Amino acid sequence: PTPPFSLSAPGPPVARLRPPPAFSGPLPLLPLRLLRHRPMAQRGARRPVALLLLALAAAAATTVAAAGGRPLAAAEVEQLARLERGEVSKDELEVVLAQFDEDVTWSKQFEKVRTVYCKGGADQCVEGSLPLPNVGREGHTFLHHIVTNYDKLSAWTVFSQAGEPTEGYRGHAHGGGHMLTGATFNDYLLHPQRSTTEDPGAFFLITSKVHLPTMQHSMRTTYKIVEGQQVAGLKALPPMCPAHNAPKLSGDRWGPYGQVQWLRSFVSQKCGLEEASLGDAMLSFWDNFVQLPRPPADVAHFAQGARFAASRARIHQRPKAFYEKLLALVSKESDPCMNYLYEWVWYYIIGMPASAPCDLTPHE
Repeated sequence: PTPPFSLSAPGPPVARLRPPPAFSGPLPLLPLRLLRHRPMAQRGARRPVALLLLALAAAAATTVAAAGGRPLAAAEVEQLARLERGEVSKDELEVVLAQFDEDVTWSKQFEKVRTVYCKGGADQCVEGSLPLPNVGREGHTFLHHIVTNYDKLSAWTVFSQAGEPTEGYRGHAHGGGHMLTGATFNDYLLHPQRSTTEDPGAFFLITSKVHLPTMQHSMRTTYKIVEGQQVAGLKALPPMCPAHNAPKLSGDRWGPYGQVQWLRSFVSQKCGLEEASLGDAMLSFWDNFVQLPRPPADVAHFAQGARFAASRARIHQRPKAFYEKLLALVSKESDPCMNYLYEWVWYYIIGMPASAPCDLTPHE
């Protein structure tokens, strides 16, 4: 097969949020005396204060559930409430979902700002979705959206595959929604409302890294990849990258590098390359299509499952022609080689980040 490039080439649905307007954070649990059984005759005469406390407690529980067990800041709570009331437009926030036949009911709570591109049959596509030819997988969908809407992009766009964003990924046969433990889909929506962020122009939760010349991978330990994997609970939003010097008991660190046995042969066959030249081809791909200085130690950090969010300004750091070139490479085959490589480099091709997302370890 003709290679697309050469060395000489150029989760469970989130609870719906209904907080009262003045609510801005979780409340302590109600004293048990407010909840004790009372005779039937008294049940219709609850005091207004007790009713208010019950309502606020329910709102607090919903708010914490929406953040994966974490309390949210006032601005985040208000933004979720605006989404619930349908007050957020696509000029402010847009959620782009790449669908084939996945059930997207989990995303109904923000359907007013949702754009679903569907590549399945008419009976598989959600009502209101935009049909696309079944080529290029999610990489084609994301790039099609950017190219088509380049001059009218939302201020903040979330890109995701259409499957429910459950924790981890255990392979095609066993599923998983690619979500990092401790995070929720709402975290991608609410990034602009956070006062302190590692990268205000984009939101990536890095779960893997690959050494491009050897294709050896290292996985984040809080990313579930096997059934029954025990992962420590996190009380805060996970950082973009784990600390490379985190103690083993912290639960969030980089695992050791290892060779994915089938990956080299799969990529070489998919891309029409000799396996012996694969390392050089990966670096050539970077030079010709990512068009940035090579990452430190040739290690690329990425989010498994290709879920991320970015601002209009970040996307516009690259000209439209750059994205058009990438789109053309995934516009002919249903399962092209380049889409797998794009998953490794979304952080670097969405805009022009000035540095790598994660620090290297001393070993690297």
